[in-house]
Parts: sequence; C-alpha cells; structure tokens
Amino acid sequence: MNIEELKNIIEPVVNRNDCFLWGIEILRGKKRNTLRVFIDSYDNIDINDCESVSRDLSYEPSLDMLFGDDYVLEVSTPGIDRKFFDISQLNDFIGESLECKTKELINGKRKFSGKLTGCNDVTLTIKEIRESNILELKFTDLDLCKLKPNYNNFIKEHSHAK
Repeated sequence: MNIEELKNIIEPVVNRNDCFLWGIEILRGKKRNTLRVFIDSYDNIDINDCESVSRDLSYEPSLDMLFGDDYVLEVSTPGIDRKFFDISQLNDFIGESLECKTKELINGKRKFSGKLTGCNDVTLTIKEIRESNILELKFTDLDLCKLKPNYNNFIKEHSHAK
C-alpha cells in the first residue's frame, strides 16, 4: 500500500466534508497499524469536522481491504506546528520559522532550523537563525519539515489580557 493509493481513497471523502487533505501518515505498530489523516479547511475547522471525516472514512471498504479489520484511524488537524507533506504547502509560510531534519548529514548535521525565505517545485531555502547561513534543501532529501511557531507571539496576538 502506498500513500498515493490511500490519497485516492481518502481525499474525496475529506472533500465531501468541505475540508481538504493536508497529509497522511502510516504508523506501524507491533499489534496494529495506525492510519493518521490530517485535514484542514479554508474556513474554521474544529473537532466536528474531524469526527465527520472519521465517521465517513470508517465506512470506506477500500481502507478495510488495505489494512484489514484491525487498525486505528486518527483524523486530526495539522495544528499550529504542522508537518509539511508536500513542498507546495510551504508557499503560504514564507517568512515563518521551520525545523527540518535531513535523511543524510549535511555539513556534519541533520537538524536545521531557520526562516523560510523561498521555495520552488523542488527546493526550499531557509536562513539559519544561529549561523545566518542560507541553505537550499531538496524537499525529497528531508525526513521532516515542520513549522516552528513562536508561541510567545501567538499568545500575545490571541490574548485579551494586556
């Protein structure tokens, strides 16, 4: 089973619920596998959307054929510290801070963090915070790429206290 096959099954169900598919993860467990589906919306999204998509996906026979009867289905929003599943998702986050982990060592390290300064169909460019280096990374060379939100700014923006 591959992600594209799953995406073809899951995406229409998510779209029917006025949401869009952000990403899919498969976690292999000792006793059972977990299928984690991340959804988002251009409007507000909440637990009710996750419940609706989860309920609809639990009736999807194609998933049972791929996973069998014994798997865990989780439907969630990507959250404020969202993981990126496709380079095209980064376009709306230029200027934001990212954490990246590469598959191979680059200059003796695998973990990088910095501001996203640009991206195209293949690479993303980040300016490292500590060293002020400009790095150009291929998205396919990354194990992980996620948003690194500034929680202090977020709290100030959404706090009613002065």
